[in-house]
Amino acid sequence: MQLTGASMCLVWMGLLCWVSQGVDASEGFPSPLKRCKLEDETCLVAQAQTFFKAFKNGIPERHVGSLEPIELDRIRIESGGHSDSLQFKLLISDAKLHNLSTTAIVKGLKGFTKDLTKPLKLTLLMENPEVEVHAKYDVDGKLLILPIVSKGDLTIRLKDVQVKTRITAEPVKRSDGHTYLNVTDCKALSKIKRGQFDLSNLFSDNKELRDSTLKVLNQEWDTLALDVQPRVNDACCKAFKSILQGLWANIPYDEFFEAE
Repeated sequence: MQLTGASMCLVWMGLLCWVSQGVDASEGFPSPLKRCKLEDETCLVAQAQTFFKAFKNGIPERHVGSLEPIELDRIRIESGGHSDSLQFKLLISDAKLHNLSTTAIVKGLKGFTKDLTKPLKLTLLMENPEVEVHAKYDVDGKLLILPIVSKGDLTIRLKDVQVKTRITAEPVKRSDGHTYLNVTDCKALSKIKRGQFDLSNLFSDNKELRDSTLKVLNQEWDTLALDVQPRVNDACCKAFKSILQGLWANIPYDEFFEAE
């Protein structure tokens, strides 16, 4: 399975949506979200799905960032270790992930427990028909024997993404007597049916050179993904760890669920 940065982004937001639904409006969280029983996965999945539909603009007062788009900021990528014919240094800036809130499908959410003597191991399953990364790019490299030195707009389209992620969250008891979750680790595996690059201003928008180069790049998607995905993944982790931790910092774990 390929690990992709965009899919990693899907994973973080899925966990975010569950946490946001952990407390209903009467306890400080906005409707239409509601609490679930601890082991009611059907309810948890439904509330996660509701979050995507209801809060694409985030919850600013809870430090929950926007889902449309998701800010990824700046990413540096160096390629060349996996293919002699494709080598480049790529700087992606002002990167944003689009379409998550409208197309995400939550398939499973497990791992919450009453046992707070050890870290929680949370597992989230999600699917997404299509997401896009939009950014500015600056590339310096070569394709076969052809130099590629250019700046412009970049779009990466990811089709039919399936992702499984594991989040480790450490329970921390505070002086108020309540236990809160601290995110300490995230790992994800994903499978993507197809990825596609589009770069404006390539070869100063010489159409013949641009189209032929993009054709080769997209034919080499699997090779490119080996270098591109870890860096995009890191950017997603940085963005969503901040969002999740900001939200969890103010929600006691004992308020996440309905009483049994």
